[in-house]
Amino acid sequence: MKKILTIIGLIITSLIITFLIAEIFSLYHFGNIPTFTTLTYLLFIFFFITYILLSLIYIISKRIKNEKIGIKKIISLILFFISLLLILGFIVILNIDWITYYSNYPSAPFYVYIIVRSLEFLLPSILFIIVGIVLLKNSN
Repeated sequence: MKKILTIIGLIITSLIITFLIAEIFSLYHFGNIPTFTTLTYLLFIFFFITYILLSLIYIISKRIKNEKIGIKKIISLILFFISLLLILGFIVILNIDWITYYSNYPSAPFYVYIIVRSLEFLLPSILFIIVGIVLLKNSN
């Protein structure tokens, strides 16, 4: 029961922080109908905040129990964090590139450019996630 309440509290806290960040940076104003891009930003911010809070809860619970956190687990937490940052970069840069490039040069190389830019951000992110999972699996 305690874990369920912790998860519900974590989700509610993440939602509140997400909408506060969105309001501060003028990504979304409560009551407006969001666009697809705005929904993408909101979902990513929500998952990002949730990951940070989960990591903090994990570290604090280990510290309270006086258990050590292995170096492999710390590295995997950092790799997951970096992969989330790369996905954020993918979303932000691709959106900016799409608008800028499409408005100036509506042609076929535009799609090649989008594919190259997406691979530039997504491949390292996927590799970091795979390495993080392997490290977690080997640390047990």
